[in-house]
Amino acid sequence: MARDEGKVLKKEAYYPYPPEQVWVALTDPRAIAEWLMPNNFKPVVGHRFEFRVDPMGSYCGMTECEVLEVDPPRRLAYTWAPPASDTKAKWRGVTTVRWTLAREGEGTRLVFEHIGIEKIPFVARLMMTFGWGTMVKRWIPRVAANARPDGAFTPGAIPLEKRCYKVRSIPAEFVR
Repeated sequence: MARDEGKVLKKEAYYPYPPEQVWVALTDPRAIAEWLMPNNFKPVVGHRFEFRVDPMGSYCGMTECEVLEVDPPRRLAYTWAPPASDTKAKWRGVTTVRWTLAREGEGTRLVFEHIGIEKIPFVARLMMTFGWGTMVKRWIPRVAANARPDGAFTPGAIPLEKRCYKVRSIPAEFVR
């Protein structure tokens, strides 16, 4: 992949669930909304999607993405970028988010990589380092506990009022 260039922020964790169950937490839009942000994600290569939250400071509340790779239940990759229309964006360019899952014993080893982070300003990188770390270590396993290897997901692991974002202005088509 040509977009796999640049510095890498890497986080890793072990979950006591099979890869198929963790895959659901990473690809079901309802699950993603619980541990990350409201979205219109589909695990289809070429699908363009967005993460949306209410604007905060200089952040317009939107991240634009495109699915680059889907290899269930082993690998998922998508681009991550501020929208070109955001005139207040503190950075420009496209980065890549990649998830790699590997069976380990009775569970899964999850490796998260955010590639190209040198494009992101220092303070935002620090925030992302903390944020991605919290998601990988704490929130994704909570959400994965509500998933099943057959693809089913029961929302509610992280109730809306406990999530790290506000959604008063999110369009209805975005999964919350």
